[in-house]
Amino acid sequence: MTRARYGLTERLVALLLFFALSSGASAGAQEVQGPLTLDDAIQMARRNNPTFLQTANDEDPANWAFRESLGGFLPSFTTNMQGQYLAPGIPSTGIYTGSDFGIGSTDYYFSGYNLNLSYNLSGSSFFEVASARASQNATKARIDAAEYNLESAVTVQYLIALRARDGVQVAQRQLDRAQENQELAQARVDVGAAIPTDGKQAEVERGRAEVALLEAQSLLRTEKLRLLEQIGVDMADEYDLVSEFGVFEPNWDREDLVDRALARHPSLLAYRAQESAGKAQVRQAWSGYFPSLYFQASWSGRARQIGDTKYLMDQAEGSVLSRRQNCEFWNNVASGLTHPIEGYPADCSQYVWTPAQEAAVLRANDVFPFDFRSEPLSLYLQVSLPIFQGFSRQRQVAEARAAAEDARFNRRAEELRLQTAVTQAYDELMTAIDVVEIEGRNREVATEQLELAQERYRLGAAPFLELLEAQSSMAEAERDYLNATYRFHGAIWALEAAVGERLRPDAATVR
Repeated sequence: MTRARYGLTERLVALLLFFALSSGASAGAQEVQGPLTLDDAIQMARRNNPTFLQTANDEDPANWAFRESLGGFLPSFTTNMQGQYLAPGIPSTGIYTGSDFGIGSTDYYFSGYNLNLSYNLSGSSFFEVASARASQNATKARIDAAEYNLESAVTVQYLIALRARDGVQVAQRQLDRAQENQELAQARVDVGAAIPTDGKQAEVERGRAEVALLEAQSLLRTEKLRLLEQIGVDMADEYDLVSEFGVFEPNWDREDLVDRALARHPSLLAYRAQESAGKAQVRQAWSGYFPSLYFQASWSGRARQIGDTKYLMDQAEGSVLSRRQNCEFWNNVASGLTHPIEGYPADCSQYVWTPAQEAAVLRANDVFPFDFRSEPLSLYLQVSLPIFQGFSRQRQVAEARAAAEDARFNRRAEELRLQTAVTQAYDELMTAIDVVEIEGRNREVATEQLELAQERYRLGAAPFLELLEAQSSMAEAERDYLNATYRFHGAIWALEAAVGERLRPDAATVR
């Protein structure tokens, strides 16, 4: 019955600590070895806790989203280059072939270049910057809230592990007393001053104390592993919890704590930042009614080079020969006419294919890929005024307003929750202080009662049952005092979680 009560009390204290703080919560592997303070555990959790790092990763995209909104006021510039090779052959265009148009079948090299400058400005661009800035602030506030929640969760688990460690010490003292009582009972049995059942009963009590110690040690190992899980590091062979927390008399004012929570609690700041972001998104949705301006300037160039120089020379030489034959033809015609044609007879000897002409043709063909021909510059300007878009803008404005209202309601709900949480945690702390004082007196009385029962049994003035009852009362008093102490610590950290800042004085923490 005593062990059952001990386990239930222990779990109640653990649940009190966990739910009091977790209610405000919205990758390289490391190992922990040697001494571990609470501050060390919190610092390591900030670097390794996977859940927190997932939230912290949102900061970089939010920063770039803000920069992108500023970039909306800058023009965009694009350029492209293209190249193509066409093998020898006769191309087709619809039902016609290249031979129908006198297109040769040689190979070609093509290159093209394009520069494009565009600028797009709309009314939403101005409001998009404000919306992106508000979203950036909301992301940072959400990360701050997640960091504080992480600190609270690590602190809770550290306290639970400390509670388990002190529970091992209580169980060890209980075993030592059971061993001492067994030796005392066996000594009296050996001299005939007590009946043999006293020794057997003492042995049973020692066995129960050994079981309680084993259970306490197992619980300590489990809670230390859970602490490593909160920190986000691998399991270590062994490490020690070295931070100690003392009981002190707080002198805080409840109304002042409520005001501090409503002024700067991280989760409330996150809700307020989200509310501001919602308002900015409403203004951005309204900007869909504003006109927009679009401007574009583009320039391009192209180059085409014939790959077969022999084909090129044949074409050029054939052209010269054709012009010479045409000249001679008109000279013959003019010589047979009564009235001569103006310009005839002409000197046809000038139409001769020369090496200089061949070199000029080759130079003119050597353009691939960069000796391109520029196309005319193109400028384009457009101003658009939205008139009717099928009620899509009205829907977007309504959705933005609803989201902003939801954010306002969430902020108000968080304010009410914090007021209740601070008041409840403050009252629990005041109760915990009184309980610690009462349980401390009970432990002192139980200690005196056990010492008196041991002395009475040693002198034969009391039965062994009285000693067992005193021993059980002492064990229960120690456990109750331990529970009361960690109830106080749990109330402190629950109050800090509700206020949103550290309250415990540094002098109360012993390194």
